[in-house]
Formats: sequence, structure tokens, C-alpha cells
Amino acid sequence: MKTHPRMADATSFRLQTAVFIAAVFAGAAVAAPSADSAAAGERMFVRVDAPPLTTDRASTGGVSFIDYDRDGDADLLVTNGYDVSSEEPAPQENVFYENAGGRFETREIGGLTDLDGFSSGSAWADFDNDGDLDTFIANQRDQENFLLLQETSEEGARRFRRHGDGPVAGDHGWSYSVSAADADNDGFVDLYVSNGGLSHSGVNFLYRNVDGTRFESVTDIGPVTDDQASGGASWADFDGDGDQDLVVANRSAPESGGYKLALYRNDGGMQFTRMDAAALPEDAAYPMSVAWGDVDNDGDPDLYAASLYGLANELYENLGDGTFRKRDGGRATTDAGSSYAATFGDLDNDGDLDLVVANWGGSSEIYLNDGAGYFDQVGSGAFRRTIHYGSSLALGDYDLDGDLDVLIGNWPNRPGKGLEENVLLENRYAEGNWLRVSLEGVASNRSAVGAKIELYLRQDGQVKRQVREVSTHAGWRSQGELAQHFGLGDATGVEKLVVHWPSGAEQTVSVGSVNQTLSIREEN
Repeated sequence: MKTHPRMADATSFRLQTAVFIAAVFAGAAVAAPSADSAAAGERMFVRVDAPPLTTDRASTGGVSFIDYDRDGDADLLVTNGYDVSSEEPAPQENVFYENAGGRFETREIGGLTDLDGFSSGSAWADFDNDGDLDTFIANQRDQENFLLLQETSEEGARRFRRHGDGPVAGDHGWSYSVSAADADNDGFVDLYVSNGGLSHSGVNFLYRNVDGTRFESVTDIGPVTDDQASGGASWADFDGDGDQDLVVANRSAPESGGYKLALYRNDGGMQFTRMDAAALPEDAAYPMSVAWGDVDNDGDPDLYAASLYGLANELYENLGDGTFRKRDGGRATTDAGSSYAATFGDLDNDGDLDLVVANWGGSSEIYLNDGAGYFDQVGSGAFRRTIHYGSSLALGDYDLDGDLDVLIGNWPNRPGKGLEENVLLENRYAEGNWLRVSLEGVASNRSAVGAKIELYLRQDGQVKRQVREVSTHAGWRSQGELAQHFGLGDATGVEKLVVHWPSGAEQTVSVGSVNQTLSIREEN
């Protein structure tokens, strides 16, 4: 693996931190133009005017790209919380934006947009395996959370029905984030809810999906007995044994074992072993969110931790033996900031995973991967000259042009123009070919959450492999598209594509051409 010298200038770090703190306490905002002007042929990420999405103003908790109506494009749910500067906070309405050919239009959906809550994040999957996407919305301020099942009326209108039975409907807390996965590989997607977040602590919730209509609370295992202030949690099969493991970013007091990344190995049957003391050589400071991604294309997921309070973020390389090592990730592990959210995606379509980091009180960042897991900052016009109050982000190809676009949700410390509007970046940087893969489970859960896709292609005279896992979590409290995006560079064909389904089945699929969306249904 390629190695690079680590930047270790303490004076520079203190200066970046001081600038960040000054911006936060000043409540600063630098207004960006409604759209960047790109010179002909210039590669860049362009901030676009896309009303009402980019003109609506609220304290955004989470942003989730989802194809709720199964028409092939990415719709969007924005979960909004409350104006944090008000003496008595009042809930703000969540907003659903339907994608109409690359334009977002506000749509009222019964049972989804008419709920009253201090909403934070959401996770989308087909929880009842009936062929459409459902959602779970995590709510703050000691409020009940919402499990909403999608259904169609006799007139053909889509709507949602709140699941009103059992602990999944009655539990309440300061719930900031939710991540869903089929933790016991029984064909139904389970739910993990992170509680505490910024100002409280408590135990998290794990709900086992029994049959799509009943959820049981799991209460006697590590992930739901550790009392912490939890930020983002995310599932991935880090040890390659076919089930979903879990990592949780915690920020409790040091005397309670806080400031920890809690890593839980899935041992099957809803049993977990906490592994971070043995598996992670050094802990991240004040971690708020986590992201999994195979940054060095060696076949296993590596781990990125985003931290608060002007600290640098951390990258942990998966060594393939159940352990990790902290490693130099270039600017992605030396830049100071207050990072609430981070997520991976191949932004330039060159065949490796790049990184987006949403910062609060500073500029958010896009980092490009050199292929070995070393990241450098990419300029992106007015985007980098703007102070964001980024608390969430998601990636999705909203305009279906074959590259991943970026959406950042802002939650400022006061209301105002230029502070509350969310930021949509159109990707005009990517140049390579691509493949988009959409999965449907049969024996596995219908959304194929937890499925691993291996893609093999020939480049520069070598066969190269890329791996993606279907996930419901991006950054702290958001979600990217369930369809998986592969950048192919200059390759004009795919040698082999293999799907490892959560059921344990393995399916090899022929790929006829590139630059297409490939839909794959699990074989019976």
C-alpha cells in the first residue's frame, strides 16, 4: 500500500481550530451564489438553484435519497427539527420532494408529511417485504419515534400508515439517528436507534423485525446496554463472515468510558461481542458519525470516523483479520473541523471511493481518493468559500446522468437567509464510465440491505475488483440511494459481477454494457 508523510504542524492545527471556533461563535455565514458559473469544459461540483429544495428554510436533521415510487429516480425526504435559537422549540414540518425528471417538487403524502415531531434522521427499507419502501423516523426531545409503512389506497394514491403496536411505536428518547439492517439474516430488516446525540445520554434501541408486522425490543446485549451519548451508527460485514456488524460513535463523559467508537461483532442469533478494545488500535476523539467503505479496493470495508470541536477525523484500515490500524488518509485525516457527517462514493467515476465531509461552522469538503486510500481536497467553486452548518449529507444520482451528486443539510444556530437553506451540488467532475446496480431480494429481505456486490473489470492490463454493500445509513442521520454506483474509469466492459445475498446465496450476473442501471432479482 502506498504511504505518504503525515502533516503534523501543530501551529497550523491551532490556527485552523481558532478560525473554526471564531466562525461558530460569530454565527458567520458567507452567502454563496445561486449557482456556480463553470467555464466550458471545466470539471467541478456546481452548487445549483433547485427551488423549492434549495430555497426552503428550516433546521434540517437528515436528508435521505430514496426511490419511494419505484420509477427509477431518487426522491428525497428532508427531516426537520426545530429552531434551536427559540426559547420554547416548536417542531418544524418534514418535507418530501418528488423527483420529476431531475427537478424536485414538494409533495404532500398522507401519514408522512403531516406528522408533528422534532424529527432528526430517517432510514428507508421494505420492512414488511410487500414491494415498496417504508421508513423509520427518529425524533428528538424525548418524543416517540415513527415507524411508517407505505401502502396504496383504492384510488392508487401512495400513503403511509403509522405502525402503532409494541415498543417500536411506544419507546421514546432523544433519538437522533437510525440505521437498519437484517441483523439475524432472517429475511426481515431490523432497526437500531441511536439515542443521546449532542446533549443527553442513554441506552440505544434495537428492534428485531419478527415477520414484517411485529417488532420485538432486544434489551440484553451490548449494543443496547451501554449507556452513552450516541451519534451515528452504521452496519457492515467488516469481518466477511456473512452477517452485519455494527459500529456506534459515542461521546459520553470519559469516566463512563466515552469518546469511543463501539465496534460490535455479530456472532449470529442477535448476539454481539464488543470488539473495539481489541480491534481498533487508537480511539477517535469526540466521534459524531461513521462511514464504511473499501477505500483501498482490497475487498473489505474500512472505517472513517468524523469528529467534532475542530479535531481531525480518523481513517481505520481493515487488515482483513478482524482488526484495524489507524492510517494516514491525507487531507481527510489532517483537516480540522467540526464534522457531523461523512460518506463515501466514487465521485469521479475512476473506480475508487472518494469522500464527502459535512462540517458545521466551516466549509464542507470533497476529497478524492488516489486509489490507495490517500485523499486530497478538490476545489469546488463557491461551495468551498461558503460556511456551512452541515449536520447531514447524502449522495445520489438525482439527474440520472451517471455520476453521484451531493446534498448537504444545514442546521444553524440561528435562523436566517443563507443559513438554513440546504445545498445541492451537481457533479460535473466525473468523466469515466459507470454502472448502477439495483437489487431485489427474494429469500433475502426485499430491499437487499446487507447484500455485497463484487464487480471485476480489466484496466491497465489488470483485473481489478470493486466491492459495495447495500446500506441504509449515510453520515450521521441520512441515507443515500439503495442502488449501488460503480465508477468504471475508461473500462468499456465488466468481466464479472457477483452478488452475495444476505440469505447466503451467491449469484453471478452477466453485464452486457456499461453506463446503465442493472436490475437484479435474487434467484429462487
